[in-house]
Amino acid sequence: MTINPLEFNNRAEFGVEGTIDYNPVNGNPIKGFKSSFSRWFGYMNQSLNQQYTLAGNSITNTKLIAIRHDDAVTDQLNVKIGTDIYKIILISSDDRSARETFDLLTLQKVVKNG
Repeated sequence: MTINPLEFNNRAEFGVEGTIDYNPVNGNPIKGFKSSFSRWFGYMNQSLNQQYTLAGNSITNTKLIAIRHDDAVTDQLNVKIGTDIYKIILISSDDRSARETFDLLTLQKVVKNG
């Protein structure tokens, strides 16, 4: 799979779920996505093997994206693409000492009830 950084034409925000504001009426915290940083990314195609493996583990609504290697990206973060929020399921890091290294992130859409 060849990764072309010129195809990194989308922006993703990385952050955590937290208190974004307080309700002015009762003072209760309003929970939401708190962005820490953003990165350019490109969508990648999942192989059939990857799709079958994820389906076998009951993991659905997934995306595969590529970003430039960044140690700040961990599986504890969520990713916001557009209006959708995803959790990071798997990070395939490129640890080579080459000048341009990339990370492949497997994301699963966060479904909220209510």
